[in-house]
Amino acid sequence: MAKTSSREAQKDPNKAGAAGQEELDAAGAMEQQGSPGEQAEAGAAGGPALEPLTALLLLDMAAVEAYAVALRACRAPDIKKQLDSFRQDHERHVRDLSRALGVEPPGQPDERGVSILRYTELSAREDRTALVAMRGNEELTNDAYASALAGELPEELRQLVEANWQDERRHIRWITEEIRTRGWELPELPSTLAEVA
Repeated sequence: MAKTSSREAQKDPNKAGAAGQEELDAAGAMEQQGSPGEQAEAGAAGGPALEPLTALLLLDMAAVEAYAVALRACRAPDIKKQLDSFRQDHERHVRDLSRALGVEPPGQPDERGVSILRYTELSAREDRTALVAMRGNEELTNDAYASALAGELPEELRQLVEANWQDERRHIRWITEEIRTRGWELPELPSTLAEVA
């Protein structure tokens, strides 16, 4: 007996049978779910006003993965310990932002998150390059948190974002200082972050 494809089943549902209907149901569910960013935005009460928080959630998710990559590249125990602590901060940010938005964290990163992960995979080969890669990633998160705080947020969410941003500022300061202390080349910081580092 030939298997009916979901495309054939869409044209003629009578041909679908149970297996074809399951394929249709799964395909329809995937279409309804949308991208990870769309899933998080759809669940966020408050709609467009909370979109910056959704962007932060997705960015923190990407940071968790990027730190995992950087940790695998590092050899120095003190650097590994600190980067793991930063990774845990980002995990907490994901939990707290998800709770605040009333959504489950998406299972996969969005496009920007995939780019961050690929950049880190290509860049982080040892301690120095891992720190430089994570410094670039922390520049993104610091900018994103600063932008979110520049907008209108309910007070309880503003407090959460402010607390998370303080973590981000601490991350980039430590990474920058560690690069300098070890005498490694330090890439130029954008002017918006110069006072943080």
